[in-house]
Amino acid sequence: MAKIEIVTETEGSNCWQYEVSVSDKGHSFDYAVTLSWSDYDLWSHGRVAPQRVVHAAFKYLLSKETASSILPKFDCSLIRRYFPEVDKELPSMV
Repeated sequence: MAKIEIVTETEGSNCWQYEVSVSDKGHSFDYAVTLSWSDYDLWSHGRVAPQRVVHAAFKYLLSKETASSILPKFDCSLIRRYFPEVDKELPSMV
């Protein structure tokens, strides 16, 4: 099972910016990710820290694809382009 680590969190304009590291099967992958305030509210209803939503987003992605297939830089809203069901499935993972 992959290990997901939130390395840094920075609040930006209408979003949070993260550096995330994933270790999987002896390989390490680094990502630059943003989470908008609107996606945070949609997926968590403000009940948990934003970094928990990002962690859940990575768990969700890793259940669908390999760590090497995940884009190295993306906004979490991009997930719904590839997996339209994310808005229904991710809140239960947060």
